Amino acid sequence: MRVAYTGACAPGLSLDDELGVVASAGYDGVELWLPKVWPALERPGPEALVALMKKRGLAAVALAPIAEATFRDAAGLETVAAQAHGAAALAARLGAAWVVVQPGERPDGADDRDAIREGQESLERLCRVGERYDVGLALMPLGFPWASIRTVQDAMAVLEGVGRRSLGLALDTFHFHVGGSSLDDLKRCRARWLALLRLSDAPAGERQALRDHHRLPPGEGTAPLRAIIGIVRGLGADPPVVVHAPIAAEQGDPTGWAVRLRERALAVLRAPELTHLR
Repeated sequence: MRVAYTGACAPGLSLDDELGVVASAGYDGVELWLPKVWPALERPGPEALVALMKKRGLAAVALAPIAEATFRDAAGLETVAAQAHGAAALAARLGAAWVVVQPGERPDGADDRDAIREGQESLERLCRVGERYDVGLALMPLGFPWASIRTVQDAMAVLEGVGRRSLGLALDTFHFHVGGSSLDDLKRCRARWLALLRLSDAPAGERQALRDHHRLPPGEGTAPLRAIIGIVRGLGADPPVVVHAPIAAEQGDPTGWAVRLRERALAVLRAPELTHLR
């Protein structure tokens, strides 16, 4: 499995500096963090980023995220579609196969069936946008209580309903743990659905109180990382691995933090928990 770094690990680091850190730390690629990318491209344009990636010898594995993609009003749908167009066009120029999409908030009164049905409709529309650029969308369930698509089971129901090869799953181990996703459900996933494996650990304690800033380096928490990796491999899937844990407040060296994350990720990937899928 290829190991990539995400720009979400150090949001305050400039894009130029970030790519230098990623290359120095020995990563195979990078998940470009759109909240950082768009401001950085306002003046030089996308060609400058293409040249910078080439100079650093890095591959873009994905762009992330398009947030709040479900349960939008008419104006919101137009905004999300425009974001998808922009991200997919940039992904195509960079050679990235995927754009990560996150669900929005489930409104009061909507049940599980409503959330799945609406998710299918929203992702169907966005898939058609990505297909214009030959770029796929990777749906990333969010384990938070408010999210309309919280679990792997929810996401697979959306993928099954949409039925397009341009829609995959961004399996985030932190949100897998936070949302209470089931290893048994993951065993029923289709290998071709697994677009990305986003790897980070979670601390012990009440899951519903966890937020993204609580993410830990792989192997330093209680999420079932080795079991997840074992199932992914047992399915015959080999998605890029994106390691995601925010730089610790006491850690002043972004390169040292990136190296630590890569080492922790490789250690976990080398020792998966073997499991029977049937």
